[in-house]
Amino acid sequence: MYQMKISNLIFFSLLLFVCIGLPAQVTKSVKFNDNQKVLSEHFVRPPMEYRPGAYWMWLNGDVTNASITHDLEEMKDKGMGRAEIYDLLAMYNPGGLYGVGPEFLGDESVKSILHTLAEGKRLGLEIGMVAASGWNAGGPWVSPDWAAKALYSAEISLQGPKLFSDSLPLPHFPKLCPKDKNGVPVYLKEIAVLAIRDNPDKKINNLKDVIILNKQFDGKKLQWQVPEGKWKLIRFVCSNTGQHLIVPSPKSDGLQIDFLDPKATKRYLQYILGRLHITKNNGKTSGLSYLSFDSMEMDEATAWTGNMDSIFQTKNGYNIMRSLPAFAGWKLPGGNEQFLEQFKKTVSDQLIFSHYKTGRDYLAQYGIELSAEAGGPGPPLWNSCPVDALKALGNVNIPRGEFWIRNRYNMFLVKEIASASHIYGLNWVDGESFTTWRRWKDAPHELKKYADRAFCEGLNRITMHNFSNTRPEFGFPGRAYHAGTDINTTTTWWKEAGPFMDYLSRCSYLLSQGKFVADVVYYYGDKAPNFFPELQGSPDRPKLNGLSFGYDFDVINSDILLNKIEVSNGKLVLPDGLNYKLLVIPGRKDIPIEVINKINKLKAAGANIVFLNTAEMPADIKDPILKNISIDNALLKLAIGKDFVADADKFDFIHRKTETGDIYFVRNKTDQEVFEECQFRVMANQVEYWDPVTGKQYQNKNIKTLNGNTKMMLQLAPNASCFIVFNSQKRVLPAYTFSKEVQRSKIEGPWTLSFPKNWGAPESVKLNGLLSWTDYPEDGVKYFSGTATYKNSIEISAESIKKDSIININLGEVLDVARVIINGKSVGTLWTAPFKLNIKDYLKPGTNTLEVQVTNMWINRLTGDMNSTDGKKYCQTNIPYGVKDRFPNTDGDEKFHVQKAGLLGVVLIEEIRSASGKEKKNL
Repeated sequence: MYQMKISNLIFFSLLLFVCIGLPAQVTKSVKFNDNQKVLSEHFVRPPMEYRPGAYWMWLNGDVTNASITHDLEEMKDKGMGRAEIYDLLAMYNPGGLYGVGPEFLGDESVKSILHTLAEGKRLGLEIGMVAASGWNAGGPWVSPDWAAKALYSAEISLQGPKLFSDSLPLPHFPKLCPKDKNGVPVYLKEIAVLAIRDNPDKKINNLKDVIILNKQFDGKKLQWQVPEGKWKLIRFVCSNTGQHLIVPSPKSDGLQIDFLDPKATKRYLQYILGRLHITKNNGKTSGLSYLSFDSMEMDEATAWTGNMDSIFQTKNGYNIMRSLPAFAGWKLPGGNEQFLEQFKKTVSDQLIFSHYKTGRDYLAQYGIELSAEAGGPGPPLWNSCPVDALKALGNVNIPRGEFWIRNRYNMFLVKEIASASHIYGLNWVDGESFTTWRRWKDAPHELKKYADRAFCEGLNRITMHNFSNTRPEFGFPGRAYHAGTDINTTTTWWKEAGPFMDYLSRCSYLLSQGKFVADVVYYYGDKAPNFFPELQGSPDRPKLNGLSFGYDFDVINSDILLNKIEVSNGKLVLPDGLNYKLLVIPGRKDIPIEVINKINKLKAAGANIVFLNTAEMPADIKDPILKNISIDNALLKLAIGKDFVADADKFDFIHRKTETGDIYFVRNKTDQEVFEECQFRVMANQVEYWDPVTGKQYQNKNIKTLNGNTKMMLQLAPNASCFIVFNSQKRVLPAYTFSKEVQRSKIEGPWTLSFPKNWGAPESVKLNGLLSWTDYPEDGVKYFSGTATYKNSIEISAESIKKDSIININLGEVLDVARVIINGKSVGTLWTAPFKLNIKDYLKPGTNTLEVQVTNMWINRLTGDMNSTDGKKYCQTNIPYGVKDRFPNTDGDEKFHVQKAGLLGVVLIEEIRSASGKEKKNL
């Protein structure tokens, strides 16, 4: 038995009371209305629809009914609410040892999907499915006539005068374009044959000089009397790009569909639903909640579809034929810029209509929703996503973005998705979450940092990337996709995953309530493609130049500005009530006249509008009052104060407003504890502190109010977060207050640290002091991955038990997840700072046994296997060892190496005296 040494020192410092070990509860209401009560209760135990989901990787399409059921039961048990089937390639499958399954939507695949839908209904889990094997949309059943298409051209020189009677050469087509035995594309549509007088500058002085020879060409031979001089003949045809699915499972490859043809989208979705025996009569009870399209990553080409010429004429009011030479390097009168912009916008609108709106409306007939990563990513990752991102995202039911961990481009596509959801009235802001090239390195406390940033940018629906289906014969960590954070049943910390899932659920739930609050709405122009930000790469949340921290904003496009936004009481208001106080118009010449007219109308109706650079704007803007100043200065002139005032280097926030009050989510951006005053631009009858880690709720009476603002001290642990809830009505809650008396004592060593069998570590070791496992001299400890158990004992006096006090165990630094057990009873799981628990209810006078089960990440054992000199391996996976840096900079993945693990530093018992006897909050 190792007795703790009690220190008699009393530490005086500002600390907040906590009682983490007691069950979360809401005390008796005092005029607490039903909406507030539901909000409070659902925060503690969020409904299933707010719980995280995951891309559920069916690698190589190789699953069994048993592995499906096992995964779903584990998801439900750990607090997930949704599984999204994703059939795709296990890019690494050495020796074929990791399975090859059937063709996606083949008979065997359909049986597995139907089994999943039945199990999802049994367990109450929402089931979605990516609408392809790999991405984006396509398969072996897609034939060239409805596959992706582009415009191609071939050019020859002629000298006149003479009669030309001959065939015309075909353009060069992509390698994968389907062709017959003679090398001619299976799908080929003649678009135009044009004649242009040759000149060294390839310049067209007048479009009337472009001669259309379509009637003289029968598809085989051109009959044309060539006028005198040098001429260029250009043959334009439409054929397939040959773009196939990206990383489909081995038996499921096929052409991608024509995204510009609504008939192709309907035909494609009809095939999927038909294979799954889903009809309009049974769709709502089929168990399939939604289908999804992954990111739009088109091959670079001049996008086209069979009737593109008529689509262009309907949208732009003129025939495209004489402008086609711009695609072959010719210069149109006045330059190519205007025509190419019109064409890009036509492609954007047509793709949004044909693929996203048509897909959404078609599935709605079956009671099924459409989710899509419709808004990019754009440059620098992908330069071939052709859409107005906001409009594309606004035309699906569930807009989805993505955010990565330590991506070399700092890929964090959330703010754009949130803006689209807000302005189109969709509520959900989904995100492909925790995507990365890093393997088995990032524990929940690390993932939380990225989730919290995403929450502050507007995310309220987590779709983890990813949860790979694996089986016992594939070992540990088992079969995995080649990218993504590995969150599944074989991750080391899976048994302790519940509290992390609860945290994500609570945040998603509260951040889905009410409406987003922002002072500013920013018009991002009328071009296509168009993204916000234009370039990915910011290491922090996207910002607007001239708008400082403390204000928030949405981004708006021409569609919503023209068709949805109006003025009421000086505010810019959307149909669902979301409103803004200031419209920002950046300096740009390409604002369409109809948008300018609407801006003038809004201004005349009393809207506040700031024009950032009138020198770069069309002259049609009428009498701008707020002009050529920063957004901050415009807000200052309008006497609009900041919504949240705090140190921008330390804090981030988001604000939502409900019928009964206001909700702020606040996070500590730093790796240090913060304890500072924060100001909120609201007041209420009661101010509450809600802890998303524990679900507990407290009343904060230590506030100051002035001129509609509320000030309070906030103490947040490293990378911690909280909700500050302003309620319109009062209720009785435990107090969020301060204490000055904390008695601390160190739990002395030695400790016994025991390890599980067959993982290369000794049965146990004795530790006089706590150190990282990686600093231990024995390789079995240094390279250990999994759960090891620290054992010790503590002495507690009867007097301490009887006192009106809280007794916390403070584990200090934990890498990575810990479960605390006192006298054989589990107290709880700690996965993020502060690593503290109230253990008083589990203690007895005298000697108490203490066990701390600590789990680290697989990377240490994988590194040990990689460095093994005798060839002995403990882990098994299809993923190759990371023997070198994947990317030569600090933002990419690095080669495998050990990470610190275990309990580090000092473990303390903290006795906190309570004067009132009430449960209180302390960090």
